Amino acid sequence: MNNDSITSCNWPVEPATNETLPGPDYYVKAILFPIILAINTVGNFLILVVLGTDKNKTSVHVYLISVACFDLSVVWLELYTYLPLVLPDQVKDETYLRNFINFYGAQTFWQNTSMQASNWTLIVFGLERLYATIRPLQFRTAMSIRRAIYLELVVVMLAVLSNLKYPISWYYALQHSPDLALQDLAAEAQYLTPGLFGWENVQNKADIGIQIANWIAIFTIDCCLLTVLHRHLETRKTLFHAPERAPAVSRSSQSSGSALRLVIACSALYVFTMALPITCNILLIAKEPPHCSYYITTKTLDLLSGLGTMSLLVNYSAGIFLYCLTWKRFRERIKSWVRLWFTLAAEHEQRSSSEMTVMENVSRSSVINETVNAMPPV
Repeated sequence: MNNDSITSCNWPVEPATNETLPGPDYYVKAILFPIILAINTVGNFLILVVLGTDKNKTSVHVYLISVACFDLSVVWLELYTYLPLVLPDQVKDETYLRNFINFYGAQTFWQNTSMQASNWTLIVFGLERLYATIRPLQFRTAMSIRRAIYLELVVVMLAVLSNLKYPISWYYALQHSPDLALQDLAAEAQYLTPGLFGWENVQNKADIGIQIANWIAIFTIDCCLLTVLHRHLETRKTLFHAPERAPAVSRSSQSSGSALRLVIACSALYVFTMALPITCNILLIAKEPPHCSYYITTKTLDLLSGLGTMSLLVNYSAGIFLYCLTWKRFRERIKSWVRLWFTLAAEHEQRSSSEMTVMENVSRSSVINETVNAMPPV
């Protein structure tokens, strides 16, 4: 019997649940997402300000600025699906639901594109650091800001092409179903042509495959970078035992070492935070037909999916902490920006206080003059 012909699995019947009561995934998302959104917004804004105002830009700045922009898109577009969760009454409004459905295809497309572009940029960044560590002389002649921009444009174009299915299939279904806005989002499939329906099935499998491939690639690159860094430190200890024999560390080598530590930390964060979402997707595939190879209750799967979504968003939000931990120059620039902001705020407050004092003195003088003028002559 062909497994593709299996339409249902012979799993135990689960007890009925009260759909009016929120599930466990609701509390996970409702509590954690605002925190993640705040960290993502403040952190990536600081990254863009610090790196964007740096006069000594390199290819590292191109990758990190791109990642910060993609990370902002990923988390802020998740807000579009978070609001109906915490404000269910708004979903009942037909106008709001129509706008939600009209924007759903574009939101899904760009959120997935941003995730892919961020992940692939991290892979390119890791490969570049690996090449810079193993072949430093060749790297200096081969890489430049212009080539980094070209590579980033290729990454974005590939990410766009890999997610074209989402807007095409969704808006095709929306065009051929005027009442789709009043139905469940899963009703999209029944309005697709056989070709688009087959593309959707291939896309769903490809997304899981790409996710697993990204995880393996980043994990492998991280292990290689750690090995190279360990050998570099061992060689340095062997060549320079005495402190007086240690060579002076140049600013460029310090920057290169910080970039290497940063990409190792970012890769490690990706490996840990993406393990749960990948596991949830594998469990979901194993539970559904035609596989039907592993059973997990819907309640448990929903809880794991909620945790997996939050874990995924942490990967795109915690970069600011890694930057501060591994990059000394970044920390110094953050401190200088904070000092500048507090200085300007203090000066603004002092100026406002002085202006208020002057205005109060002028007002008091005017009152005194009016009182003197109003007094009858003696």
